Amino acid sequence: MTIALRLTHDEPRLVYLALVYHLGRPGSELDPATVAPSEHGLRSVKVALERDLAADDAVIELDEEQYRKLLSAIYGSVNELRVHHMRGGGASTVERFSETARSLFPDLAQDPARALDVAEAMIMLHRRIERAVARAAEAAGEEPSASATGTKRGRWPFRRARRR
Repeated sequence: MTIALRLTHDEPRLVYLALVYHLGRPGSELDPATVAPSEHGLRSVKVALERDLAADDAVIELDEEQYRKLLSAIYGSVNELRVHHMRGGGASTVERFSETARSLFPDLAQDPARALDVAEAMIMLHRRIERAVARAAEAAGEEPSASATGTKRGRWPFRRARRR
């Protein structure tokens, strides 16, 4: 299933920052099984979105694997933003993340605490995307995946040893 997401307000910038995070990590675009470049990478999404960053809205299209990668990238960006705040605006270990964050959200340069506001907006975006995809799957008569509905796949795989 292909998903078309309409991004408004600051959402294109938030998604773009998440894509910079994803692509800045070594091996992020490699298929883990074959170690070959992934057919479902996010580089093309980033290139397409870059043209619409200044617009009022943007539409991105994702397949299911790209969708999962984007959700993961959003959470990773939230962690990087929290670290940015804790380091008082210090550089990220992810290539070009800090520079991109400051260029997309200029307030971060003057006040590193604003990174928490951007992180909060990312969490809200993550939730909105999950809900939109779950509704689209239901409307199409498909069973939404666990990642689309936000439900857990199963129990915690590690159990405590029982005392005897």
